[in-house]
Amino acid sequence: GTEAEAEAEVEAEVRLVGFERGKEAWAMSLAERLASQLKKKEQGNALFRRGEFERALRRYEASNSRAPEAADLAKAIEAASCGGDEEAASAANERKAAAEQVRLACLVNMAACQLRLGEHGAAAKSCSAALDIAPGSAKALFRRGQARLALAELSGAKEDLLAAAKADPKSREVRAALTQLKAAQGRAREEERGAFGGIFT
Repeated sequence: GTEAEAEAEVEAEVRLVGFERGKEAWAMSLAERLASQLKKKEQGNALFRRGEFERALRRYEASNSRAPEAADLAKAIEAASCGGDEEAASAANERKAAAEQVRLACLVNMAACQLRLGEHGAAAKSCSAALDIAPGSAKALFRRGQARLALAELSGAKEDLLAAAKADPKSREVRAALTQLKAAQGRAREEERGAFGGIFT
């Protein structure tokens, strides 16, 4: 390093040799949609690990938009069952379960991104959608509890965090959130006393 080297300009020419647009989700087979859904989720996970929460959130959303439609999965199961092909029916059922698991993971991961981005209302909605799929999901309950705590919805936060603690009693994160909740409840009681203190004396 000399100063002249540090200020040297570099020019590069890039030439696009070819471009192939990926298939739209509607044009994909069920197997292709499931593979695409999983790929987008994995891309989201990699971005999340790097701390790129906005980009990870978009990948998780894209993953869920690629998920095979429940109606299409039901048709595949029905067609295989009616045709007497137990192996195909079993494979279709496995695809349906796999698609739901990826969708659930993406919703919970979306909530993690949204919490880090300060989008607490959106995080609570993502968790509620996850809980529609798996009502006892400890991660979804925990993250919705965190979101509700941040939104000062203390009774809802308490309900979610206690359910998360019941589902995953060894979780340090849940215990820490319950401690935060207790402190927030104490502050809320103090504020209430301050607001109504002079009225009844």
